Amino acid sequence: HGSTDFALSVAVAVAALGMGMLFITASGASLSDATEAFVEGGFGTRSNFANTLSKTIPLVFVALGWIVVFRAGRFHVGFPGQILIGGLFVSVVALELSLPAGLHLPLAVLAGALGGAAWAGITAWLWAKRGVNEILSTLLLNLIAIQVISWIVRGPLQQPDSPLPISAPLADSARWPDLLTETTLKLDFLLIPLAVVGVAFLLARTTLGFRIRLVGTNPQAARFAGLSPTRTGVSAILISGALAGLAGSSLLIGGGTRNMTDQFDAGYGFQGIAVALLARNSPWGVLPAALLFATLRQGGGVMEATAAVSSAVVDLTQGIVILLVLAATSLLHFARRDSGEPSAQPLPPMEAKAA
Repeated sequence: HGSTDFALSVAVAVAALGMGMLFITASGASLSDATEAFVEGGFGTRSNFANTLSKTIPLVFVALGWIVVFRAGRFHVGFPGQILIGGLFVSVVALELSLPAGLHLPLAVLAGALGGAAWAGITAWLWAKRGVNEILSTLLLNLIAIQVISWIVRGPLQQPDSPLPISAPLADSARWPDLLTETTLKLDFLLIPLAVVGVAFLLARTTLGFRIRLVGTNPQAARFAGLSPTRTGVSAILISGALAGLAGSSLLIGGGTRNMTDQFDAGYGFQGIAVALLARNSPWGVLPAALLFATLRQGGGVMEATAAVSSAVVDLTQGIVILLVLAATSLLHFARRDSGEPSAQPLPPMEAKAA
């Protein structure tokens, strides 16, 4: 069903953009001016194009994290918190250690992945040992992570002699070098194809990937095969947290940011879920879906500044994408079920607690 799923995603994106144009027209703004500003903002200059590409990086990591955990039949919305804690680990390594770039940068990236996985590990433990619903626990953990970062940038890691809630500048030896000089696009962009291929290979060609897919599709069959849905679910949650932590590392030691603030996640955690939904939960569809959302972010900001179009129109367009994806996915799933075809992405079981 790959071609059908791709066509569905394209149709959803086109429909959402069309509805966004209708809202621009209804607001009284010039559609031609808004469209020109949007395209110019997303791709019109070398700097704007680099900004758009750099914004795809955290979206791709979060989307891949959602896909891994979704395939295992689990749901969680803890990516914002995992981004924040992953970024905290990165900042500690970048600020407190003095190492050559060849060691400092890899260590900072690894620290981000470990921080995200550690924060996700709390969710995994609560679910596996106490039967706590992942959505509930991750929502609460997101709030805790926000408070932790807020305290950190106003206390232990606050830049000396600064009244602002920001950390000291992160060490250059822990930052990614430029991919395009004098832009925000850094070499961490090259991790994106590696991550996409890696997750696709993990799910399709490895023993762990087989376990994840089997548990997500039919946990009862997995038990008969001697597999533990709980153990597999925990593994998927930890992997998703590590990927979210990589998104946090990219936001701090890639792009144009040099300090950690208390809002550096900038909504990427939830938008990454929308990217995965638009990609039909396929790793191969994540990059174009992330590029669409990154363009909405970058082009929408320029459109607001130069064409007097409210950023709410961009937010509304993103919301429409999510609603249309959910509606189309549900309709396609039920249509395939009624016709006797296996669904390309079966709805995962919702277990009250782990077996």
